[in-house]
Amino acid sequence: MTTDRKIALVDLGRSEVETFPISMDLEQRFLGGSGVATYLFCKHAPKMCDPGSADNICIVSAGYLSGTLSAPLGTAVLTSKSAATGLMARACVDGPFAAQMRRAGFEHLVLKGRAENETCLLIQDGCIEFKEIPGLKDNGLSEQRAMLRKENPGIEAQLVCIQKNGDGLFFAADACLDLSKDVEGMEPDKSGVAEVLAAKNVVTLACCGTIELEVKDPEGIIAYEKKHLENIDESLIQNDPEPVIIEGPAGSVNLTEIKQTIEQCLGLPSGTKNCTNSSELNFQIAADRILLNTGLALDEDELKEIAYRCIAMERIYNLGEGITSKQGQPAEDYGENEWTREAVLKKEKVFEPLRIDDLWGRLKS
Repeated sequence: MTTDRKIALVDLGRSEVETFPISMDLEQRFLGGSGVATYLFCKHAPKMCDPGSADNICIVSAGYLSGTLSAPLGTAVLTSKSAATGLMARACVDGPFAAQMRRAGFEHLVLKGRAENETCLLIQDGCIEFKEIPGLKDNGLSEQRAMLRKENPGIEAQLVCIQKNGDGLFFAADACLDLSKDVEGMEPDKSGVAEVLAAKNVVTLACCGTIELEVKDPEGIIAYEKKHLENIDESLIQNDPEPVIIEGPAGSVNLTEIKQTIEQCLGLPSGTKNCTNSSELNFQIAADRILLNTGLALDEDELKEIAYRCIAMERIYNLGEGITSKQGQPAEDYGENEWTREAVLKKEKVFEPLRIDDLWGRLKS
């Protein structure tokens, strides 16, 4: 692997940052993006915490391929315990922020605690600064960018900001969306994750990076993407006319969810703000891109295993938090596919085959 991937543990209350590298083991088990984010959430999130409290954590992640020719812009994935459902949830933000976050030196930001005042996190070339800029939250994205430029001359950052409209709904936005005038026609963040960030007094995330993203085979990926653009073979698009079910040690999962999870791990644009399901991911193309960009060789079965592992972690966490029929579609899906606490809380039959036995102590009760 030629990339230097890092995680930052950000204590908002103390304005402190601790960084550590992402191991090859984590990459092989979870890739990146929502995969590693789900693992980090299960590892660090307190049990049964109030989503709006300082105890809840929010993880901001760049995809495994964000910023490469395979995903030049990419998707930033925000993972937290949702203020809307009380379950683990994520929101996806398409645009240049994820790529810039990687160029600023980080793959994942684990945000814990609550800032005393409304804060902008400025992420730049391996450093994270806590900026308190009066009036920042009262302005749209364009004005926020101008205010940051005035406070920090020479910095041209890509932003994710939290906005609020008259109905009290929060929005996650980046530099491809202009919230400078109003939010008419904007889709609200139904995941409830943006509301968590607002409760932490995080108004804006700003990234400005100059770190070069190295790839394993630069010439190979240039040729591959050029050929792919010139000769897109519609037969390679794996549409699923009928639901396909993937079986696993903890329960069954729809193939569409498997594909969506791989997209979120790699940072492929979702097309919407809130991670809509996709049926168009091709496993062979995904494996080729991973190999050429990172040197990590995976086949279709291994990609499906990674996706299943990530989905299982989320569901095991949610079951531990007490998912109920009142929580709508997620609860119905769990029941139909035999996801129960009795079925999943088995170390030898579930955790060990899924290679998540290091989470047993956190998730077993």
